[in-house]
Amino acid sequence: MKQAALTLSTFLLFTTSGTKGRTKKEVQGIDLSEHNMKIIPDQPTSKDEIKLIVYNDYTHNVLSEIDRRGRTIVIQKQFNSMLKRPFVIQNDTIVIGQLPKGTYTVSYKLVDLSTQVADPNVLSFSFCLPVSE
Repeated sequence: MKQAALTLSTFLLFTTSGTKGRTKKEVQGIDLSEHNMKIIPDQPTSKDEIKLIVYNDYTHNVLSEIDRRGRTIVIQKQFNSMLKRPFVIQNDTIVIGQLPKGTYTVSYKLVDLSTQVADPNVLSFSFCLPVSE
């Protein structure tokens, strides 16, 4: 039991290290460095294929949803801390795709599917994504 608690604590420490103790935050602009993420290209246009790069992500954080409705984009990844998988770090590329000119609100969520956690939302924040013509 101590090993499981230590493993989960270590995972949460690394996963939420950029949140500075907060699980929900509004991030202005595209500076996502405190979340170990980056939008590519830096200043996207309507002709670009837009991608979200997640640095130092874990292989067991699986993309479960990309939902675009109007000017809102929801990106959700999930994992199950009960599975006790090893922590293998990787960079992940999430393709958002081409977007028409405008300003979009992107919500990123990391959810723990374990039935043993009180709050399944490990990380949740939003940021503005301006797309020029």
